[in-house]
Amino acid sequence: MLSQAVQRTLFVPLLGRARAARLWPHCFEDAWAQDLALRLTARTPELAAADLGDVPAAIYALRHRAAVTEVRRYLRGHPGAAVVDLGCGMDRLVDDVDDPAACVYCLDLPEVMSLRREWMPPHPREKHLPASLTDTDWMADIDADTGMIAVASGVVYFFAEEDMRRLVDELAHRFPGGSIVYDAESPDLVEASEQAVRNAGVADAPMPYRVDDPLAPLRWSRAVTAARADYGLLSYLPDDADLPAPVMQALESLRANRSLYEVVAEFAR
Repeated sequence: MLSQAVQRTLFVPLLGRARAARLWPHCFEDAWAQDLALRLTARTPELAAADLGDVPAAIYALRHRAAVTEVRRYLRGHPGAAVVDLGCGMDRLVDDVDDPAACVYCLDLPEVMSLRREWMPPHPREKHLPASLTDTDWMADIDADTGMIAVASGVVYFFAEEDMRRLVDELAHRFPGGSIVYDAESPDLVEASEQAVRNAGVADAPMPYRVDDPLAPLRWSRAVTAARADYGLLSYLPDDADLPAPVMQALESLRANRSLYEVVAEFAR
């Protein structure tokens, strides 16, 4: 059974995305997050207090937009490929996958998947994998005949570098020509994020990820042939984005300091 505090960490990103979609619909169209946020706060009004403000909302929304952009980019070159949502939580990536032949594999701990079923109906293009991300036996269940892209949004912070190294190395060897997409933060920002989570009342969600090198996948596995990082995630905004100046300044600062970034690593064929 998940504690109330851990459940809250699953819901906060959805609340942030819903806020961003409500405030800046031109930049972030997110009907799923808005719908779930309404149902969440109606059933559990105290969750409304978990809204962290404009800048975190923009980051949560940008993180999702970045992942969706990279998935769509991969699927254009690999129609019908498997999309693996690592640590899916309450996310619903299938709504944003514009390839009707692509299957989305939703992977998370069994207790998280049970909670997920309480809040969303099954989708015909989804398959559930109740497993730990580090227990790589689940990889045998992925049908990747036409390719595979794995997505880890807001996930790597909760794993040590060695866990991520093993995961990426095995993915790269199991799925030639595949890719992984994830967001990460500098060690200083991870520490600050961990403190912010504790301040929000979640003491049992440590964030051990402390990696200085954004392009670490290149040294994690010889089967990783290319890696790139987008700092601040700003390139994923539409060209005519109209976010408020304080939000843009915060994102520009994250880019300048290389504190927050989206990583795309490609696997050898």
